[in-house]
Amino acid sequence: MSQITAVNVPAKQAIEASNEIIKQLKDYQSKNWAIGLNGDTLAPDGFLSFFTERNLPFSYYVRAKGVSVGEPTAYQTNIDTLNHYIALIRSAEGLAVHGVIEQLNRYKANNWAIGLNGTTLQPDDFLPFFDTRAVPFAYYVRSGGVELGSPAAYEANIKALQQYLSSL
Repeated sequence: MSQITAVNVPAKQAIEASNEIIKQLKDYQSKNWAIGLNGDTLAPDGFLSFFTERNLPFSYYVRAKGVSVGEPTAYQTNIDTLNHYIALIRSAEGLAVHGVIEQLNRYKANNWAIGLNGTTLQPDDFLPFFDTRAVPFAYYVRSGGVELGSPAAYEANIKALQQYLSSL
């Protein structure tokens, strides 16, 4: 199998999109419709595009216009591929989130600023991490005349990340 390509969308959206494709595949299976190529025009379809964009292997099933490609097992093969893809996303996201939780605990132990760098007051790496996942972020900064939030922000952010993970 070739390298899986990560599509630059948040994990939650990638999982939701994959689950929607699984739902559509099951619908097409119930109707014995072509997948991979449109049954009327033989043009590549949205299923093929979705898999291709993610560099996922795709199994065709077409019985139209004298064309016979693949077997009916293609529906389940593609569903299994997407379920595996979802599991990989969840695993990678779990590792990333746990790494940030460890970092938050380290910052808490040292009473370091979060949200803005304590020395430069420039946004830190926590902000884009939380933002791309649409997870609310609590600041804690006591530096250069700036006072944002409270020490409870560390735990609030950890709890928010744990809730996010459980929502996947």
